[in-house]
Amino acid sequence: MNAPKRIVFTLDLEDHRPHVSYPKRYPDITRTLLDFFDERKIEATVFVLGRVAREDPGLIREISQRGHEIGFHSPNHVHLTAETPERFRMETENFKKYLEDLCGDAVVGYRAPAFSLTRHSLWAVDILQELGFSYSSSLLPAKNPIFGSPGAPRQPFRWSNGLLEIPAPVARIGPVVVPFLGGVYLRYIPRFFVQYFLTRGAVEQCYWTYCHPYDFDNEEAFFRIDGASLPVSLLLWFNRKNTLKKLGSIFRDTGTGAYDRCFATLIGSGEFRAAPIFDVP
Repeated sequence: MNAPKRIVFTLDLEDHRPHVSYPKRYPDITRTLLDFFDERKIEATVFVLGRVAREDPGLIREISQRGHEIGFHSPNHVHLTAETPERFRMETENFKKYLEDLCGDAVVGYRAPAFSLTRHSLWAVDILQELGFSYSSSLLPAKNPIFGSPGAPRQPFRWSNGLLEIPAPVARIGPVVVPFLGGVYLRYIPRFFVQYFLTRGAVEQCYWTYCHPYDFDNEEAFFRIDGASLPVSLLLWFNRKNTLKKLGSIFRDTGTGAYDRCFATLIGSGEFRAAPIFDVP
C-alpha cells in the first residue's frame, strides 16, 4: 500500500543513569514530550519502569492526567531471560496494582526490556494473561544482536491463551531487517528512508515508535554504559539532536486519525479483533 502509515507513539520511560550522583534528566525531557503530544493531539502509550514510578509518582500521574496510557516496563529493566517466573509474577502483580492505584486506570499493556520476549521466555505470556494484561508489545520479529524472534509474525497476533502481541514494526535495509521506528535506528536512519519505509511497508504491520527520554537528550554528558564497549556507548550517545524534529516531521506527514491513539484505545475500538492466533512451532 503506497500511502503513509499512521503510527502510535510509545515511550519507554526509564532512568538510565549509571549512578544516582548523575543529574536526573528524564523528568524534564518527558515533559517536553508531553508538550509535543499536546501540540499534535497525540495520545501516547508510556511504558513505565517500576523504579521510575516509585521515585517520581507525580510524573507518572501527570502523564496519565494529560491523557496518555500507562503501561508497565518491568521493575528494573531486567531482561525476561534473566528473570524467574516466580519473581516476575510477584513483582509484575505488585507494580501493576501500584500503577493502577497511582493513576486510577487499569494497566493493560506490558513491554519487556530490550524485546526479551523470545522462545526462551514464553512462560511470561501466561503470567501476563493471568494477571489481567490485555496485550504485550515485547517481541521483535527479526534477528537482532540482543533479542529477536525471526520466525514470529510481523502483524499483530494472539498467543494461544488470547493475549494480544503487537510486534515491533520492521523494515529491510540491505541484508538486515531492523526496527526502524525506535532507538538508535530512528536516530541514525535518515528521515527520507523512515518515510519511505512507512509508505512502502506492509499494511498488516502496526506501526509504532519506541523511544526513550535519552533519545532526545542532546545535552546529557557522555558516560560509559555498564557492560557496553566504548564504541557502543558512543553510538548510543551520539545523534540525539534532531530526534524530536524528525518525529515532528513524521507525524505531520502521516496526518491524524485512529493511529494517533494509544494501544488501549485501539484495542477498545476493536482494531485488533481479527488478529490471528500464532502457534509457536
